[in-house]
Amino acid sequence: MKEKLNVAVLFGGASQEHDVSVVSAHQLMDAADVESLNVIPIYVGFENKFFFGSQLRDLRNYRPRPPALEEVTFRWANEGPELCRLDGSRIALVDCVLPVFHGPFGEDGRIQAFFELLGFPVTGFDAASSAMAMRKDVTKSIVKDAGVAVVDGSVVSRRQLRSGDFDPLDIIERLGLPLIVKPVHLGSSIGVGLVKDREQLTSTVEKVLREDTMVLIEPQVQNLIEFNVAIIWRNGSAKLSAIERPKTSAELLDFKEKYLSSGGGRKGDFLPSEGMLSLTRDINPEISEDLHNQIRDFACKSFVALGCRGAPRIDFLYNTNTGELWFNEINPIPGSYGFFLWEAADEPLLFPELVSHLVDEALQLSVKYFDDSVPEGTRLLPR
Repeated sequence: MKEKLNVAVLFGGASQEHDVSVVSAHQLMDAADVESLNVIPIYVGFENKFFFGSQLRDLRNYRPRPPALEEVTFRWANEGPELCRLDGSRIALVDCVLPVFHGPFGEDGRIQAFFELLGFPVTGFDAASSAMAMRKDVTKSIVKDAGVAVVDGSVVSRRQLRSGDFDPLDIIERLGLPLIVKPVHLGSSIGVGLVKDREQLTSTVEKVLREDTMVLIEPQVQNLIEFNVAIIWRNGSAKLSAIERPKTSAELLDFKEKYLSSGGGRKGDFLPSEGMLSLTRDINPEISEDLHNQIRDFACKSFVALGCRGAPRIDFLYNTNTGELWFNEINPIPGSYGFFLWEAADEPLLFPELVSHLVDEALQLSVKYFDDSVPEGTRLLPR
C-alpha cells in the first residue's frame, strides 16, 4: 500500500482576510483525499508564529484563535523536512506545505520564500511569482506585454502623498471620471473606493493609503460585467475551470453567509455544491463563443506570464456595450481554491483531485539541492 503523504496546511496569518483563510483551509482539509494525504493543520497567528493542536480541525474553536495551541517550527533535519516543537523534538516529517492564505504575509510570497529557503516543497506560485501576482500594477504590466488587454491606470504611493507629489487634476485629466481607487497589495474587496470628483479622489486616496502603501487608480468600467476563471497546468497544457459571472452587489449575500453557509467548515461538513455558489454568482453563464474564447485566451496568456503553477483565479472586466474585455487581477490562492468552478469545468475536477494536483505539482517542481552551487569558473574560495 502506498504510504500517505504528510501535508502541512497553513492558514490564518496577519492579514485582513485572516478569517476567510481559516474557512477556506477547513474546506480544503475536509476535501483532501484521506487515502493518500495526511493533513497536518498549522495555524499562523496574527504575530506570524506557527501553532499546532487537535483543536484546529473544528471551526467552532476559532475566536479567532483556538485555545491551548502549541507553538511549533519547521526545519530541515537529517531525514528531510520536519515539523518540530520549540525544544527540537519532532512532531512529523513533512512532504509538502500547502498555504491557504489570502492577502499579505501568506499569499504575497513571504511564506513561500521562508519554506523555499528551508527546502520544503510548497504548492502554488513560487515566492517571486506570488510577490508579482500580489502587485496589481506589476501584474497588469506583465500581462500587457503578453498580449492581454488592461485598463489604463495610475499608481500613487504614501511617499508621493506626503511629499505633495500627487496631482489629482492630472490623474482626472488623463483617466477621466468616475474612477476606482484600490490598494495595490490587498484583496480586491479591501478598501476599494468609487470616486466622482476631485475632492473625493484626494480623500479616497488618503483613506486607502492608510490600509496599504500604494494605491492603483483606474477608470470605472461602464456597463460592467465581471468574469472569473481558474486555471492549472496539467499533463503538459493549461486546463481551465468553468467561467463565473459574479452577481452585482445588490444581489450578494451577507459576507458571513457567503463563507459559512456550507456548514462552517467543520470536519465532515464539506458540501461541494453548497454555499458561496448560485446565490452569489452564475456558473457557466450564457455568453458568445467569441467572448468565451477571448476569456480563455487571455487567461492562458496571463497564467503563463505570471507563474504557471498552482490553481489561481484570473478576474476580468467586460463592457457589455463596447464588447471590450480587460484583465483585472490574478488571485494566486482564491477563496475556497475555487473548487466550485472546477466541479463545473468542461473537464470536471473534484476538490479532492484539485488538492492532490497541487501536492503532486509541488513535489515535482519544488526541489532544493544542497550541493555546492558555485560553478568551478566563478569560485574564489578553496574547495
